[in-house]
Amino acid sequence: MILIMGLLWSMSFDRLFSAAGWGYGTKYALAALSLWYLSKTGVRLSAIVWGLACGALGALAIAAYQAGVLKMPRVSGFTNAIQYGGIAMYLGFAAVAVAILGRWGKWQAAALGLLGACGILASFLSDSRGSWVVTPLLIAAIWLMAWLNGFKKLASMAAAIMVVLGVLIAVPAYNKLEQRTQEASREVSEYLQDPQKYATTSVGQRLEQWRLAIHLIEQRPISGWGLAGYPAAKQKMVDQGLAHPSVMEYGHAHNEILDMWVKRGLLGLILLLLFYAVPAIIFWPTHKRLNRVHEEMRSKALALRAAATLLPLAYFGFGWTQVFFAHNSGNMFYIFGLAVLWGGICRLEAQSGASPQA
Repeated sequence: MILIMGLLWSMSFDRLFSAAGWGYGTKYALAALSLWYLSKTGVRLSAIVWGLACGALGALAIAAYQAGVLKMPRVSGFTNAIQYGGIAMYLGFAAVAVAILGRWGKWQAAALGLLGACGILASFLSDSRGSWVVTPLLIAAIWLMAWLNGFKKLASMAAAIMVVLGVLIAVPAYNKLEQRTQEASREVSEYLQDPQKYATTSVGQRLEQWRLAIHLIEQRPISGWGLAGYPAAKQKMVDQGLAHPSVMEYGHAHNEILDMWVKRGLLGLILLLLFYAVPAIIFWPTHKRLNRVHEEMRSKALALRAAATLLPLAYFGFGWTQVFFAHNSGNMFYIFGLAVLWGGICRLEAQSGASPQA
């Protein structure tokens, strides 16, 4: 799947290949090679668990530095603020899920939970609303994975802890959260009243991009417009007064699914959805998969598979308001994250004498 997506990103759908797309192809080929290699050598569980936790802590450290020392109005972690907020949110939730589901010692669980909270707080500081709205999906997924595998008490406890934790983290940033929520609501209302006037606001820009992408998809739902054809079609609509000129500021549709569909047609859309679904299906914890490890390690296997499953689910949610795969950070974190997490699952099952399978 990684190799297929690397090939897809390399193709422009206007001509056979895109020169800019070869960079994607190289990264994806390296990620596929890494996935194969790590499936053989494995990755230690402790390295993944504390890597996620320290990543969440690092996200908050950068956020604190940029907000407190550099006085940046919106922390971005040396990348796009939206990308930064989304990745920090995933790291935080993954660490918290591991802390709750892994049945560690009290101090280990507390440390992992605290470090996970750092990542979630860093996401709030980024003002990335697109990552905030994904939190119900992640909480529901963690609860469902634990519940379906017989950890019913643990599932309810996990959901309750994460809700309480979210509230506690949100309290210090309540004024900012309320302001950003009210701002989003106002911008939606303004755009619906006068699209041409309010298409330049944060939410208005997205709504205008979505409207335009949907209009173009209706014209070419199967083939798409291609990488060069899409901006040309947008420019034509702008010239005709059918779209606001601000849509030309971005080369994507501010929605992963719409952007793929309008550029690469139905084939691209199907492959993108599979790029989310295939890892989620392979990582998803089931009784059969958890039984491949020794009984005393099943809670650890559940925690690891839960953290792994959250990655494609989080990216699917982030993609509704941002094209994560249009940015290097989005691609690199996802594809190499898949490789590392699968390597951890393979090692855990190999230590129990099982043959790692999907």
